[in-house]
Amino acid sequence: MIPRIRSFIVLFLCFAVLQSQTITVSPSLTSTIFPNGVSVPSDYPHVKFLVKGNASPGHIFINNWGGTPYIAILDSNGAPVFYRRMPGNARDFKVQKNGNLSYRIAEPYYRQYEMDSSYTVLREITAKNGQGTDEHELQILPNGNVLLISLDYRTIDMSAIVPGGKTNVTVVGNNVQEIDPAGNVVFEWKCWDHMKISDAVRENLTAQTIDFVHMNAIELDLDGNILISSRHQSEITKIDRKTGRVMWRFGGKNNQFTYLNDPLGGPSYQHDIRVLPNGNYTMLDNGNFHSPSLTRAVEYSLDTAARTAQLVWQYRHVPDRYTWWMGNAQRLANGNTLINWADQSLPKVTEVTPAGVKVLEMDFVKAAHSYRVFKFPWKGKGKQPELYLEAGSNKITLLFNTFDQRPSHWYRIYADTVASPVRCIDSTQLSAVDLKGFKNGKRYYFRVTSRNADGSESPMSNEVTAVARFYQPGDNLITNGDFSDGLNDWKFNLTSPGAAVPYVTEAGALFMQIGAGGTQAWHIQPSQEGIPVTNGLPYRFEFDAWATAPRTIDPKIVMIAAPNTNYSRTGSIFLTTEPQHFRFDFTMTDATDNNARVVFNCGLSDADVFVDNVSFRQRVPVAVQDEHATVPRSYDLLQNFPNPFNPSTTIRFALPHRSFVRLSVLDPLGREIALLLQGERNAGMHDVVWNADRFASGMYLCRLTTAAGVTVRRMQLLR
Repeated sequence: MIPRIRSFIVLFLCFAVLQSQTITVSPSLTSTIFPNGVSVPSDYPHVKFLVKGNASPGHIFINNWGGTPYIAILDSNGAPVFYRRMPGNARDFKVQKNGNLSYRIAEPYYRQYEMDSSYTVLREITAKNGQGTDEHELQILPNGNVLLISLDYRTIDMSAIVPGGKTNVTVVGNNVQEIDPAGNVVFEWKCWDHMKISDAVRENLTAQTIDFVHMNAIELDLDGNILISSRHQSEITKIDRKTGRVMWRFGGKNNQFTYLNDPLGGPSYQHDIRVLPNGNYTMLDNGNFHSPSLTRAVEYSLDTAARTAQLVWQYRHVPDRYTWWMGNAQRLANGNTLINWADQSLPKVTEVTPAGVKVLEMDFVKAAHSYRVFKFPWKGKGKQPELYLEAGSNKITLLFNTFDQRPSHWYRIYADTVASPVRCIDSTQLSAVDLKGFKNGKRYYFRVTSRNADGSESPMSNEVTAVARFYQPGDNLITNGDFSDGLNDWKFNLTSPGAAVPYVTEAGALFMQIGAGGTQAWHIQPSQEGIPVTNGLPYRFEFDAWATAPRTIDPKIVMIAAPNTNYSRTGSIFLTTEPQHFRFDFTMTDATDNNARVVFNCGLSDADVFVDNVSFRQRVPVAVQDEHATVPRSYDLLQNFPNPFNPSTTIRFALPHRSFVRLSVLDPLGREIALLLQGERNAGMHDVVWNADRFASGMYLCRLTTAAGVTVRRMQLLR
């Protein structure tokens, strides 16, 4: 057949499929839409106000480490005026001196990004000269040059430097690079020429890897020279931008200043050196090695001629707070100071007046870290909507926002069964809609446009796609879980030095033939994506597994993106050469994730692994039994109670008829540490008490073996 005719027939058939369906569009009943009209996905990191007073004007720039990673700009009410889901942990989202935005994404990208006020990424920025790109800082200068920290690894014989040092040590150095828009390095300052490894204040210099500088901030001083903060040297260093000469050192072993009035004797393991218009310097003094450890925001006035340092201002929370890592302190235009305490256990934003009065305090609703948080005046305007999709059990939800801070929009929704859809199915003023009427098992593509202020239509949004996979409670959410369709719908992630080949046996089981187990459990990983998991619903994860030799594997229902949250809360299980049936029940306590992943981490051991009959279902409540009924309807292992426990707990299990039972306790590596029961028992409910007074705190597994298979539950012993 002529290719053009064949393509036309495919397009015609796809159009006919969509034409034959009635896709309905209605307001989303489950999505969050803020008063400013911005809708957010279910995994968006919401914030809460702990104090809300007469704070300075401006927008909050924030990122989260914990849950699905986002960058976001928030208005004074905590509503997002912009957000973007990140493919990995992001940090340092801020406005640069040239008016553009920047942020950094961690693994596997390891680079900085510059973005304009329309939220369009302009360039990716990395270190040059064969060096890695450090995560801590990017400064974009008005001329387009950038200042960043590079990673310069060297192998050092530490035995010649410190007693007990190893002979072949990886030492991490940090350099400062200034790079022009063409990618040329126009200035480079190397720590190796100016800092000694032995000047690290508290680092273990007999370790195999040593991070002796840990540079975490770069700032241009008022005279155009460079300031750096080196955490592991507890030092602020001023560098001549033309010659690279060290002009002065403040703090650490090479401190050149006398502290006139600082009772704590200067900063310890600080972050975020910044210069003020009056020439003073602010920073967040993390205070790791103050006695006791405490964190404060500080402002110093340095007399570089007399080499004296005066503590002009500080903010210590009452009672003291302590964040051992990250954080920043930003002096605002009205004289207030914004402090980010960084760690998930502390607020992300505290704004105080010069007198130390708290006028704003904010944190994530769900605990998360944040490297730095800022407040800037901001006015952005997206060129086209940003589109997100969430596939539910009976609908597809679209969320779209233009992020131009206008109160209302008209959006046009395009959908088709082929990529780059141009068929408009509806228009709406809503920013979140539910779509129904799809053909189950069919893939659909979506795009959205918005109407501009002049009435014209914006460019198309990003394209999103999903297979309509609609389920009833109790349906298996895993496709091809019995491998009757070969390896279809499964992915096989192999990471060096792990090596394996997947097959399906004649009996219809997945066979992972492992050549090398690698050094991490995830180095060999069969998986399936696109699994919907809804907050608050109960689920059951089941499968059969065995191996060619005794070993452990890690089966999980997890988040695809960092931080790869283990939704199922499952740990390692122990396999033997005999097939076993495993069952894990849990209730989804994290935010709804419509694109979760089931994984079987099969690395670390060279023993081959077999997996079959994989199912993941929403548990259907069993009808209430007659109150006089005493015989359970099925085998079951209930959650122990209490849990966590110390030192004893009760384990309850159900038998529908007289059966052989084996009840045992395993450690996290799958080794049996206690046999609680073995033998035949009558039908009914049975309780067994486990006294763990001779065991250490930690997670343990309770395993029930019956004629129906093996069921495992997690137990937490807390001392």
